[in-house]
Amino acid sequence: MDALFELLRGLLPPNAGNSVGTFVSALLTFMVFTYIVGDNLFWRIAQHVLIGTVAAYAVVVAVHTLIIGQLLVPLAPQSFGRSDLSPNWTLAVPLALGLLLWTKVRPGKIWIGNLAVGFLLGVGAALALSGALLGTLAPQFDRTTQSLFEGIRLDMSPAEQFGIIVSNVVLVAGTLGALLAFHYVRGGQGPLARARDVLLVTWGTLGRGFIWITFGALFAGLVLSRVTLFVERVRFVLDALKIPIR
Repeated sequence: MDALFELLRGLLPPNAGNSVGTFVSALLTFMVFTYIVGDNLFWRIAQHVLIGTVAAYAVVVAVHTLIIGQLLVPLAPQSFGRSDLSPNWTLAVPLALGLLLWTKVRPGKIWIGNLAVGFLLGVGAALALSGALLGTLAPQFDRTTQSLFEGIRLDMSPAEQFGIIVSNVVLVAGTLGALLAFHYVRGGQGPLARARDVLLVTWGTLGRGFIWITFGALFAGLVLSRVTLFVERVRFVLDALKIPIR
């Protein structure tokens, strides 16, 4: 393969690789844009090329970076010419779990592979739960329990100080309202219980408004990112065709 690349480098003019890459990218972009008129052969070819490229890249990264670089080399460094490292025998556990997954290709041995799958699901669920608690709920709780005067400095004007106080109040009220939006338990029939229910329902309704505003902001950000990608692709095609942009 290296000899082939050297031969092509000698035959092709300088910067031919960049020109070919630009041409292929522009062609694939046009093929993707053909989906505007409906599903067609060019769109499917571009889709298959994208899926195949992503899958091939993922396999190469998994083999070279994960399996070889982070598993086999630390487990048996002398076999890969790394005499400066000592074997890390703890990596035999993930190696064994990975080998157990291969037993799922045999119908009669599926139960053996389920041991590794169960371990993966347990670790994944634990990471997801801890990530939700430590990465989302805990920081939000920390921000909610702050003082309403957090961030105020003496050199600020009264209008700026009032704006920070209002922002902190909205943060606390919105967070508590979002949590109360999922409160469905009602109290007794006494006046205090009814007043509490009215307060919780009203605050929960306000919290639902904050939730919908958050969803709208997330959707707007998603649409904006897609539009940005589309504009970037159009600019790339125009640059490839040497069409000036005014």
